[in-house]
Amino acid sequence: MSSVFIRISLGIIAILVTGVLVITALYFTPLAPPLVQNEKQDLIIIDNVNIVDVIGGTILKHKQVIIETGIITNIREAESRFPKDNGYIVAGNNQYLMPGLWDMHSHLAFNEAPQITMPLYIANGVLHLRDMQGIMNIVEKRRRWAESINNHELLGPRIVGSADHIVGDNYDRRDVEKVVLKTSESTNAFIKIYSQIKEPRFLKLAGLAERHDVQFAGHYPLSIDPILASNAGQRSFEHAHLFIDNASTKAPLLRQYYSETFSNNGVAKTRRPTKIEILDTFEQQKFNLLVAAMVQNNTYFVPTHITKRYEAFSHDNEFLSDGKLKYIPFMVQNLWADDAQGMKAYSADTLSQYYRRGLELTGQAHRQGVKILVGTDTYDPYSFPGFSLHTELEQLTKAGLSNAEALASATILPATYFQRQLKMGSVDIGKMGDVILLDKNPLADIQNTKSIKMVIYDGAVYDEQDLMRQKDYVETNVIGVNNLLITVKMIVAMLQDNTPEARNAGY
Repeated sequence: MSSVFIRISLGIIAILVTGVLVITALYFTPLAPPLVQNEKQDLIIIDNVNIVDVIGGTILKHKQVIIETGIITNIREAESRFPKDNGYIVAGNNQYLMPGLWDMHSHLAFNEAPQITMPLYIANGVLHLRDMQGIMNIVEKRRRWAESINNHELLGPRIVGSADHIVGDNYDRRDVEKVVLKTSESTNAFIKIYSQIKEPRFLKLAGLAERHDVQFAGHYPLSIDPILASNAGQRSFEHAHLFIDNASTKAPLLRQYYSETFSNNGVAKTRRPTKIEILDTFEQQKFNLLVAAMVQNNTYFVPTHITKRYEAFSHDNEFLSDGKLKYIPFMVQNLWADDAQGMKAYSADTLSQYYRRGLELTGQAHRQGVKILVGTDTYDPYSFPGFSLHTELEQLTKAGLSNAEALASATILPATYFQRQLKMGSVDIGKMGDVILLDKNPLADIQNTKSIKMVIYDGAVYDEQDLMRQKDYVETNVIGVNNLLITVKMIVAMLQDNTPEARNAGY
């Protein structure tokens, strides 16, 4: 009997050792090399094209656009003769030229972003990002990526702003003075505010940020009145529940619930109001006061409506079988499936009401002067890199923005947010020639932003075949053995990064 037991034990040990060796081998096996940018053209001439004027909301017909070393140097009537004949000629064919799109709430998220995320952005005309960090610590990698992208090497969108440091997330015990000082050392960095930060610490951070000229943006702190946060200088608020939760007569109870939860290791004496109670106790005056504060303080709003849309459709199997899942790694798909299962705790009708109310309030806030930005919360369930930017544009039109206003929220307004409107955000002389050529007019139908025929980015041209290859490259990286490689690397990184010690290291 003992010899049998020994043989079984040795067998189990052999299996475990083999498993460890396989996982170790997979972890150290390199992924496919990332894509590089196409050759830069000194001169690009786009002839006979209709320019989408995202500032005026009109179409400038039959134009010729000249891009030299990545900068728009001239806009003239179509078929004008150009003195140089050695340029790259693009036949506009009476199609539509618009500036590249911005995702103002992106998550590159993973160390593998060059293989699974960045190509999908470019393929969908999303050429600029404000990246909001996430559970993985990719700060140093993201800096290297940004440098490589700016040097015309790595294929990826320009990372115009990055949340190098977060306060108020899981395990957070960071010294906010150190956070502000570290952030002040990087030109494009800002502090991401997460939900759990409490009022004294938030106000200390806000005061330090003002003193050191550091921006902070992100979630509204759940235990704080967002009017106070806006008055303190928070640059933007994210997510559609902002107005729903804080325009309710139950808002003080909700904030009290969160304050107790964050103070007592998840234990609250106050009962959390339900979604229906919140929806049924809307008060217009509360809404108006919050909107007025945001307008006065120039606090932008990034509603990420697709996240609430997902919740509203989380009971719909057809929605959950989206064909774009082929671009999503296995581990992420499983996280999404678990989240969708958790949504079954809520009735489909409640989730649908919450989603629709969010759209309505975004429309109201916009009409009262709040500046809306397009963001997707990439890798939140059913937020697909690049693709979902177009879905979010559709959501903004459902909220009541015109097609022109929705386009502005993904082009000139993000550039204005970063005070780069003189160099980016529209098709104008002197600005970057990061543009998308569309087959159809997006001012006539916002879904036409998906009719991409060509992307011109940092002086390089990407035609339809290039864009399809970028998508195919990602799909190849998330299937078969490649998917196994990525899954192992993601799990190891998550185990390394998502701990109290890792989160608070250096603070």
